[in-house]
Amino acid sequence: MQRTSFQKILLLSSAILCICGCIADLVLIYVFGRQVPGYSQLSHTLSSLGVSGSPVAGAVTLWMVILGLIFIFFAFGFRQLFRGFGLDTRKAFWLINLYSLGECIASGVFRADRVHGELTPMALLHDVFGGIGIIALLLLPLVMRKIFDAFRYPLFFRLSGIVFAAGIVFTILFLFRPDYFNSTFLRDYAGLWQRLFLVNYYIYFIAIATLMIEKLKETNPKHTKAL
Repeated sequence: MQRTSFQKILLLSSAILCICGCIADLVLIYVFGRQVPGYSQLSHTLSSLGVSGSPVAGAVTLWMVILGLIFIFFAFGFRQLFRGFGLDTRKAFWLINLYSLGECIASGVFRADRVHGELTPMALLHDVFGGIGIIALLLLPLVMRKIFDAFRYPLFFRLSGIVFAAGIVFTILFLFRPDYFNSTFLRDYAGLWQRLFLVNYYIYFIAIATLMIEKLKETNPKHTKAL
């Protein structure tokens, strides 16, 4: 199907915005953390940046909503470009959207507040929606391996396997933080595991966005003539 120039601009924008959003989020996490007294990037979770009373709570909520919308736009661009792969593309589309709505937008809106050490109803919603988003993100590489198979996309196929395995490891370390051999390194670094999880999947998102840009080049008439 021949795409108009406007459609191509939208598709290219969805890929570029995804790349910018991933990089901006990692930068802003650091910037927000610097504004909170006593906050440790290695020990404290990202959710604690947005709790009520945090000096950056409002900014964190606003940014998480914006980031979620960026990823939703990215998901629509991906679906449009790779719609020829049918059901697997739709699965990937919904997994990205579940992550965007759950771990980004809902987690940003519902703050992880505690009262006397107990989770508030808002915090429970924060955990439930965030958990759904994380599960969707963990499953994404498995679906992507069906779209970008080992024969046509060997590097991306291997990357998908690495990202999935690393995601499982970082999730386990974050959730359970085992204390092997009395090691505080494993027990006390929740923030580190969470950030490594994010970096792992943001690299993956950037790789997908790069494939989208390459796909658009293939459909460009100038490139077609060169072939």
